[in-house]
Amino acid sequence: MNYYELRLQHHLEDFAVDLLQDDLASLGFESFETEEALLKAYIPAKEYEARKAEIDALLESITEIESRADELIPDQDWNAVWESQYEPVRFGDFCFVHAPFHAPIEEVRYNIEIEPKMSFGTAHHPTTSLMIRFLEENPPQGEDVLDMGCGTAVLGILAAMQGARSVDCIDIDEWAYRNAVENAVRNGFAAESFPEGTVGNIGGLGNHAPRFRVFQGDAGLLDGARYDRIIANINRNILLRDMSRYAGCLRAGGLLYLSGFYLQDMEMLEQECNAHRLFYRKHLALDSWAAMEFYKK
Repeated sequence: MNYYELRLQHHLEDFAVDLLQDDLASLGFESFETEEALLKAYIPAKEYEARKAEIDALLESITEIESRADELIPDQDWNAVWESQYEPVRFGDFCFVHAPFHAPIEEVRYNIEIEPKMSFGTAHHPTTSLMIRFLEENPPQGEDVLDMGCGTAVLGILAAMQGARSVDCIDIDEWAYRNAVENAVRNGFAAESFPEGTVGNIGGLGNHAPRFRVFQGDAGLLDGARYDRIIANINRNILLRDMSRYAGCLRAGGLLYLSGFYLQDMEMLEQECNAHRLFYRKHLALDSWAAMEFYKK
């Protein structure tokens, strides 16, 4: 899959850069790199072409952007870009998220090997870090887990390592879907994979599911599925849109972890959750980003 890189020279305050990234994410951008006065944003070429008018309108409305350069990055070049910049991430003695070209370490409980491709979820972003902290505090041992908008599947892989009974990972993006399958296998899980259109819904597959499955699709796959815990690190608008589906497949007493949004978005998300019998327990925050935990009555 080809991607576009947008290089935005700006004189925005840090909080405004975060808000711009949120707006760009809602238009299909999947990852970002920030340097002093420079924001790099990456979007699949198909999304870029389909939503270019919206992207142009957004960026033209921000006077603090001094210059913009759009460049098509062919699929075969992307891995080299990420491999040259990727650094491992350690979470104390809990886990170590690293690429195949980094050696695992013995001082942690879990070594997670993630190929650093375009998919979101290398543990560098605050939202992924917050979700990992939730899993560290409360392991999903013996539970059926859904990793919604899984990206690299790093969170689903961690849940499986912690002893989850089963893990389903879903992502709409073909690149992320393929990457999630590869990463599951890298970490010792015989992932069964379902490309887009191969199943009508997950629930229709019955209760004899393998331990680890990866699906390409969206929340429409969830009809009839049942989980003890749902991890959804996506973005605010998608979370709000799909909340009823998350609630519908979460068992009573189950936990829902949400992230991919800012602290100021928490109130509207809590209101939407409450409308579906999902109730606030706690939240974590890092660099103005938030993650929230809800339970289902």
